[in-house]
Amino acid sequence: MKKIIIVLLVVLAGNVSAQQISLNSQYLFNEMLVNPGATGTKDYIPVQINFRKQWTNFSGAPTTQFASVHAKIYKKMGFGGSLYNDVTGPSRRTGLSINTAYHLQLDRKNYHTLGMGIGLSLSQHIIDVNRLNTYLPDDPAVLKGYNSQFVPDANFGLFYRYKNQGFAGLSAYNLVQMNRDLFNFDQAISNTLRRTYYFIAGYTFPLSSTFDLKTTGLVKGIETGTVQADITALAVFKKQVWLGFSYRHADAVSVLFGAQLGVFKFGYSYDYTLSDIGKYSNGSHEIFLELQLSKGGSMQSKTPWLKRNRIYSPGI
Repeated sequence: MKKIIIVLLVVLAGNVSAQQISLNSQYLFNEMLVNPGATGTKDYIPVQINFRKQWTNFSGAPTTQFASVHAKIYKKMGFGGSLYNDVTGPSRRTGLSINTAYHLQLDRKNYHTLGMGIGLSLSQHIIDVNRLNTYLPDDPAVLKGYNSQFVPDANFGLFYRYKNQGFAGLSAYNLVQMNRDLFNFDQAISNTLRRTYYFIAGYTFPLSSTFDLKTTGLVKGIETGTVQADITALAVFKKQVWLGFSYRHADAVSVLFGAQLGVFKFGYSYDYTLSDIGKYSNGSHEIFLELQLSKGGSMQSKTPWLKRNRIYSPGI
């Protein structure tokens, strides 16, 4: 029985290697998720929560939640982090990531900057035995043969930024490549967290006084030999409402829309699956909500409660 389970798990690990890091269709609204060098690049403090349900109606499909925040501290430093929970079938990955970045000014007007960021993460990998169906009732090889492990790791990223108009970045995740063995079998199973590389770039083209075209591309490569590319284009009306489409090579076509309402931003995406798994699922849904807190400056007009003490100022 143990040998059969080992063979199945080795095959499964080979098939889902591309899902070692959770998928996200709206990464262009939170670049820090794929590049720690983007930490602290906003002129406000974004507090964002995100929920993704992948391949709905497909048993055991991935479900992901995360919450993140980052901010500029001092003049050239950024600090932030995220909490995440990623569930696929009986396996769960829950953890914390902390990022910091230094933003090097490349010109006198500070139009061009280069963010150099590092991130440290601690993830707990567990197996939920209550979601395992065994051929033999109460099979000890399954119900008692599992571990719960904490796995540390490290990330690195370079993030170039031109004003608020264009950016490009290169990052690497799972640098430590820790092995994790979630099963107490006599024969250990080596499940290495492979290094994952991201290249992200984007540019916003002003089309008129009311419309902009926001474009973003992402290439993801895993050392298992898996490469995946995304391209996204959004039409943005008065910098407040957007509608667009995204294509993920040989995987999905997505529609994205959202809006900015004062200090709140929200977005939704629906992925229509192009791969064979689309025959058994109804696509993927993803939604995010962001609260933009200000430390002052250009965001004061969007956060009137930050200047509420001015009501009592003698100068008013």
